[in-house]
Amino acid sequence: MSLMLGMGLAGMSSVSQAEDISVSADIGVFSQYIWRGQAQGSGEASVQGDYGVSMGALSANVWFATLGTGDVTEFDYTVDYSGEAGDIGYSVGAIAYTFMNSGGSDTTEYYLGASYGVGSATYYYDSESKNSWIDLSVGTEAAGFALDATAGYNMPDVGDSEVVNLALGISKEIEVSGIA
Repeated sequence: MSLMLGMGLAGMSSVSQAEDISVSADIGVFSQYIWRGQAQGSGEASVQGDYGVSMGALSANVWFATLGTGDVTEFDYTVDYSGEAGDIGYSVGAIAYTFMNSGGSDTTEYYLGASYGVGSATYYYDSESKNSWIDLSVGTEAAGFALDATAGYNMPDVGDSEVVNLALGISKEIEVSGIA
């Protein structure tokens, strides 16, 4: 993991010279891994991070999370194309979910999103389970903090259970400069 982070920081200094290319990376420790309102893994602390590269409207990202005991690590690979048509933002992409040291729960999810003003909607379709998920979100900024609310709903295929997720968030971005 420290090698991945080190490579990310080294990559930031080498490709950030090009104006059209943006590189980002982050890492954090969380009390547990929650995905769409449901605890993943064994409920233990989770190390999570990502490394992303974007050029114009196209971006690629690798995100990872540890899932507690059992040495299972999730890696998600995302490719996204985003832009704007007038006042409406759009995003289309795919996420490949892969799990190291687990028994074959890998899948690919495709998504399509739109935003207008402070609101957005994103539709996801899982190619393996045939389930769909929709997120409806609103967000704004106040006193330098990002505030958001999201409602998500799982539209299951036959035999799977429904899931509803409501989430409220507050965050503050802190920029670190001078890392070489």
